[in-house]
Amino acid sequence: MTMFVRMLTSTVKMATSARSTVLRPCTAANRNMIMFYSKVPRGYKAQQQQAERKIGFVGYIFLVVPATTFCLGVWQYNRRRWKIDKIAELDQKVKRADPISLPDNLEECPDLEYMRVKIKGRFDNSKEIFIGPRSLLDMHGGSGGFGVISSGDKVGWHVITPFQVEGGPRILINRGWIPRTKMDPSQRKEGQLEGPVEIIGIMRQDEETSSLTPPNKVESDSWYSRDISALASRLNTEKVFLDLDGESSRYAADRGGPIGGQTRISLRNDHVQYMLTWWGITIATSILWAKRFIW
Repeated sequence: MTMFVRMLTSTVKMATSARSTVLRPCTAANRNMIMFYSKVPRGYKAQQQQAERKIGFVGYIFLVVPATTFCLGVWQYNRRRWKIDKIAELDQKVKRADPISLPDNLEECPDLEYMRVKIKGRFDNSKEIFIGPRSLLDMHGGSGGFGVISSGDKVGWHVITPFQVEGGPRILINRGWIPRTKMDPSQRKEGQLEGPVEIIGIMRQDEETSSLTPPNKVESDSWYSRDISALASRLNTEKVFLDLDGESSRYAADRGGPIGGQTRISLRNDHVQYMLTWWGITIATSILWAKRFIW
């Protein structure tokens, strides 16, 4: 009986203590405790920071970078279109345009590059200069070999010969391509044109070279690029240079002579890689800008 009374008394005390805890007034300490244990909704802090974040003047300044690179990409796209049209125009001049006469004022020749010119006169076969090595171009302007490291008869030299225009100046003619086995004129006697001939050639200017192109050695007649002034001085001609076209060289080529039609339209068209580079920078900087000022 005594044990039962003790257990009942203990139960009453525990109930009283719990009731006093639940009904305890809400003091400042209790509020801090409640706030401490309360859980902030997910994303609340990030949303609050995003609401407080502003782009500001600096953000708009940095926005100039992707905008500028995008415009540069559009400019390269337009340049690529222009270059394609220009190459097509030059191809028309080289292969299909009606030939013109050699101007009386030779100072006009630099403005006539890639124009077809018809002349009549004689070759001076006693004086030849070779420029090379060069790969053979086919009738469509493509390389017949694989560059200057090709083997066999796909790599050779261009034959530069003085040409006396009938009643006019003495100029330079690139008669075309020959393999290294025919650099000696005695190996192509039947292809050496004698007497008056009427030919069509393509007006050319100095050749653009890279750092990999060796300099010409005039004294030893080792020529690696088309330097019209130096060639004219060496062969005592005017500073006028024509590439003989394929049709005009056909007779000589069929008899072992130089193969004409070796005009390569050399216009760099690497605008695609520039365009993709600028637009790649646009995407990268736009993402970085958005992460910094928006996301």
